[in-house]
Amino acid sequence: MNILSRSLQSLTVLFAFLSITFAQHFNIEIAPTGESTLFIFTTSIASLEVDDEVGLFDADGIIDDQGNIGEVLVGAGVWTGAQLEVTAIGSVDLSDFGGPVLPGYNGGTMALKVWDTSEGCEYDATYGTSFGSGSFNGLFSNIISISTTGDPVCDDDGGGGGGGG
Repeated sequence: MNILSRSLQSLTVLFAFLSITFAQHFNIEIAPTGESTLFIFTTSIASLEVDDEVGLFDADGIIDDQGNIGEVLVGAGVWTGAQLEVTAIGSVDLSDFGGPVLPGYNGGTMALKVWDTSEGCEYDATYGTSFGSGSFNGLFSNIISISTTGDPVCDDDGGGGGGGG
């Protein structure tokens, strides 16, 4: 029993270490609602490097169960160099029937942010599509190009995961 206890303790420490070491920058803090829009990032995107991250935001999304509006992270993914599918979470408002308000996108167009892992910096980004408009519409959009814009927001140490969104 003592060996088993030490083994479990070692596994717990290892899991905690790996969770911190490989933490993503963009951490989705809302639950799936059943409402979604798919964004497909194609292999033609040359501006991303392996392990960079994309964060999908709605500037006018539903941010809480009270129906308040603001910027909300609704989808995220890590670029591997292969096609990346990111499902954005849509809001659901059942308050007219005595039900809950579930946070998520509220329509409109997706705002994209990129986490450059090698620089430890987050950038606003624009994107081009070959199909779809980048709208949160319950369908899908093919993202074929990404360009970062503006000044980045960087970690103090210049790299690594954590935070975001």
